[in-house]
Amino acid sequence: MPCLEMSIPKLDRTTKEQLASLITEAFATSTPFPAEIFEIRFFECPPGEAAIGGKLVDERHPYIHFLLYCPRLKRSAKQKLVASLTEAFTTATGRPDWKPIIHISEHPYDNVGIEGKLLSDAYEECAKRSFYYELPKE
Repeated sequence: MPCLEMSIPKLDRTTKEQLASLITEAFATSTPFPAEIFEIRFFECPPGEAAIGGKLVDERHPYIHFLLYCPRLKRSAKQKLVASLTEAFTTATGRPDWKPIIHISEHPYDNVGIEGKLLSDAYEECAKRSFYYELPKE
């Protein structure tokens, strides 16, 4: 299951609801995966609880970091995804100056467990897909 861990400034519930909706839509329209299987976890960092370059961050320059765990994606999908996630975040927060750093951690189906099984054992379509192959740079 693809999932996103978001380290973000403290936000109100309404903003997080909009953020969850827009981020999920951005993921589902940029990748071959449906919205129903996408998970998000918010890690909120109030001012003074994170640092960049040895200096504590504040609300003006907050710590914003996304870590996406997912199966392998083509480069073109990753380019679209990073742009879409950034736009979704700035739209939901109303802060065009708040842009996340996004890391994508791709995992083969043999490295993900769900319901006590590897994905490649739990779902036939996953067992048929290869992870260790060269992707075109498109």
